[in-house]
Amino acid sequence: MRLAHAATGRFGPDLTHLMSRQTIASGAAENTTENLRTWIQNPTNQARLAHAAMKLSDADLDALVRYLETLR
Repeated sequence: MRLAHAATGRFGPDLTHLMSRQTIASGAAENTTENLRTWIQNPTNQARLAHAAMKLSDADLDALVRYLETLR
């Protein structure tokens, strides 16, 4: 499976340069590691948007957050 592709916004939010942004969740929260974890676990809690939360193990969530933090 090939994961690298250009961001077009057709399948989810554009996360290009995620960690260079000051906020996440359409400006609803400061862009910190803890807020990123919370947003992934329950995006409706912070952004009050109708999105489905991801059901991830703690290890998978940690790995996802580590990866997202590389998107500068």
